Amino acid sequence: MAHEDTATDDRAVAQQPALGEGLIGVLLGGDGLRAIAALMIFFGHVFVNAEPGQAFENYGWAKELVGRLDLGLGLFFALSGYFVARPFVRSYILGTQRPSVRRFGRNRALRIVPAFYVVAAIVVLRFGLDGAISPTPDNPSGTAPRSEWWQVVSIFTFTQSYTGGSVTLPYGQAWSLGAEVAFYLLLPLAAALAYRLGGRIRTARARAYTALGALGALGLASIYLRQGSDDFAVLTSPPFILYAFVPGIMLAAAEPLVAARLRADPRQAKRLAYVLGAVTVLAWALYAGWDYAVETTALHGALGRRALMAAVCAGAALAAVIVWQLGTQRAPRWLDNRPIRFLGARSYAIYLIHVWVLFEVINLVGADAGTTTLAIAMIAIGLPVTIALSALSWRFVEQPFLERRVRWAFGEKRPGPGAPAPATAATPTAGAAGSEIVETAPPERALP
Repeated sequence: MAHEDTATDDRAVAQQPALGEGLIGVLLGGDGLRAIAALMIFFGHVFVNAEPGQAFENYGWAKELVGRLDLGLGLFFALSGYFVARPFVRSYILGTQRPSVRRFGRNRALRIVPAFYVVAAIVVLRFGLDGAISPTPDNPSGTAPRSEWWQVVSIFTFTQSYTGGSVTLPYGQAWSLGAEVAFYLLLPLAAALAYRLGGRIRTARARAYTALGALGALGLASIYLRQGSDDFAVLTSPPFILYAFVPGIMLAAAEPLVAARLRADPRQAKRLAYVLGAVTVLAWALYAGWDYAVETTALHGALGRRALMAAVCAGAALAAVIVWQLGTQRAPRWLDNRPIRFLGARSYAIYLIHVWVLFEVINLVGADAGTTTLAIAMIAIGLPVTIALSALSWRFVEQPFLERRVRWAFGEKRPGPGAPAPATAATPTAGAAGSEIVETAPPERALP
């Protein structure tokens, strides 16, 4: 009898899933989240540019709602944290082969630079050194000081947050790309430090918990550093904006701990996804209500508990989609269909182009047309034009360069641009320490 009990125990241990089994390869709702984030930012900028003041008073009871659409940018940053850091995080936790830093840099440059340079050059040529082709609600005179040459250069070196200048006005949203590039540069350095320190931690589970603790502390420290500053260049610099990326990185670290359990219990996964959805809504409501200052945005000027709620909102939304896929092996239909995948694939170009298009609509309609007229015109004209131009960017600029990407994470299977996203999960090779992870490539569109 004792022998039988021992054999049963051995079989139970053997059947326990290894840490890291069932990891997500391609996040099926990823393009849907990007599409939602891009549309939130588009409509947020519509309402900002249709309002002659900065308090959104013309929108009455809806000002808190339209003033918080900027949280879409927080979702973009969380997505970048998850997708871009994920191979480094998994290799650290699971002890697998490390990603190639050189190839990582190549792929990031191919994703970011070509479309950005094309659109930035068009915008600079169109708007000139004073960044104004006509009056806008926030610039009634339609004039501005001419920029210096080095301020123009700063656009193309992703440093415009530190130089300013009128030339950057019609491309103000590009500050976030500077934050992205800084994140890309610092990530391999942080990973190298983690690899060195992680060698002293014997088990993968302990490394996962250590990573979660360290990342949580870094996120809180980043929020703390933001206190007492209202300088745009400071608040958008790497140490101060790091908190926006941390939720996605933490989810990449948590996934190996929970993936197998959630895949084995779809009902539990669905319940958890609904809870996370409720947390998303609650965090949004608290963010809008606490210390409400409509002239600031979630990432530009959020301080203290507002910054914390911005991070919680984006992290909970992304976590809900991850958990749902772990439990059901699919994404909700409303987040994974042809129209929303189309927009999600082109979300980077939508982000790059939309402010330029909105300024052109204001020039066409006239800045004195009134808030309602401007908002309707920017939506009715600006949205389809932005989507059309983004489709051209995707077809003739982004896709050709994305096809030149190379594998950079071990075992990565990279589908070509526009290929259907495989639903298979990462499958670790069972066995001793140092087991290899074969994973499908995370989408290379985690921008901006």
